[in-house]
Amino acid sequence: MSDPLTPLPPSQVSQQETQALHESFLHRALVGLDQFMNVLTDGDPDETISSRAARAAEAGKPWGVGLSKFLNVFQKDHGVKAQAGDVARAEQVQKLEEPELNGK
Repeated sequence: MSDPLTPLPPSQVSQQETQALHESFLHRALVGLDQFMNVLTDGDPDETISSRAARAAEAGKPWGVGLSKFLNVFQKDHGVKAQAGDVARAEQVQKLEEPELNGK
């Protein structure tokens, strides 16, 4: 099991961001449910529980470390991969909204 605090090299971050933007409908729906559950537990909107847990682990919070280690059983470096996906989705939304915000 990998350390929940191990950062990804830039090439892997880019790969995870690209993958997040090309997920299936079902996967995107599950991400939306994940984000909704995160908000219900007082998390930030548009952030997944996995990303939130990774940030908590980085801050040394025991619940974040524990959840990140648990998720790493299913996918190596799950938390940082989830963070990369959250960033990619946020940047995609920003690109979609910018023309309207800039009056174009």
